[in-house]
Amino acid sequence: MGLFTGFKKARLEKKFIKNEWIIIQSIPFAQFEQLIVEHVDDGWEIEDDYLRLQADTPLWQCILKKGTSILTCVWSSKVQGQVYGPERVLNDLAKTLNLEASNTIDKVWF
Repeated sequence: MGLFTGFKKARLEKKFIKNEWIIIQSIPFAQFEQLIVEHVDDGWEIEDDYLRLQADTPLWQCILKKGTSILTCVWSSKVQGQVYGPERVLNDLAKTLNLEASNTIDKVWF
């Protein structure tokens, strides 16, 4: 990992602690795409202009907002799906996806 990448990772992890965020990592494409669709159907709004996601897309990101909650969803063809945001929201999502949530970044996409 390069110096800049390490700095960016450390900075983001500090935000996790400060804001009580966690991250769910290595979400397979079908589950990642489905969680975005389900959140939008459940009233979450996509903040950015939506660009179609493909499994071979090198890097893709969107921000989902609902009330005061914000989820950042990142897809990288190298490390698969990543979702980070408030612990109170993502703990339930992690259980639903049968994946672990953490406050450290194992695989960097940036």
